[in-house]
Amino acid sequence: MVGLSEGERRFIRGGIAQDLRSDGRRRLQYCPISVQTGVIPQANGSARVRLGATDVIATIKAELGKPSLLQPDKGKVSIHVDCSPTAAPMFEGRGGEELSSELSLALERCLLGGKSGAGAAIDLSSLIVLDGKVCWDLYIDGLVISSDGNLLDTLAAAIKVALSNTGIPKVNIVYDGSPDDQPEVDVSDEEFLQFDTSGVPVVITLTKVGKHYIVDATAEEESQMSSAVSVSVNRNGQICGLIKRGGTGLDPSVILDMISVAKHVSKELISMLDSEIAAAEASDDES
Repeated sequence: MVGLSEGERRFIRGGIAQDLRSDGRRRLQYCPISVQTGVIPQANGSARVRLGATDVIATIKAELGKPSLLQPDKGKVSIHVDCSPTAAPMFEGRGGEELSSELSLALERCLLGGKSGAGAAIDLSSLIVLDGKVCWDLYIDGLVISSDGNLLDTLAAAIKVALSNTGIPKVNIVYDGSPDDQPEVDVSDEEFLQFDTSGVPVVITLTKVGKHYIVDATAEEESQMSSAVSVSVNRNGQICGLIKRGGTGLDPSVILDMISVAKHVSKELISMLDSEIAAAEASDDES
């Protein structure tokens, strides 16, 4: 990103302090959002989400696999993010690889409950076909096309929309119950089960600039942050995950306030996504 002059930095910080950001938004106001579904026909589900000048695509690919020995009653989900080198100058070379890994890990913590799976927002038990034998493996891929800040929230929104667009083929199993017998699997080409996204959260990142925090920060605003807290919140207002970035420590009372603000703001974002998803699906039906 092009470096900012001292005057530009003061302008950004001063505007946030007065609740009037450089693009005219208030501290807790989002950029305009647009959603497209079914953008990658080969995938089981896909979506493109634009939030301001940040543009990402998420795809969902479902493949039959075998449950792990530690969790025989659950399917598996993996998340991988790729930052296109053309999306931002900092993505060239190692910078893009490091950010891709950081975003992938953050999304897994927010959506899958980390390595332990505790508090997972995606119901892994719904991916099981036959306990201990057959499950669905979901491969979630995110691609950053253009970046102007707030990548984590935009990618999480795209994944939520893509999951709502995902159809899992209906499977018929022939299995006699013997431990050594390999089940016969018949995957339907015509019948699909819609993925349940009611528990999939949105991610709200509150970026602290000076004494105040903002949502949907631009790249310039992020360059002025002292710290940021990302909270994943589902439709029922339940917290599914929390990540802090930045070197400055935060008082516990501040974090609790940020969580409260994130829960409030999440209702607006979920409502915006619901409207965009409904409009995208209506457009797909017409075409």
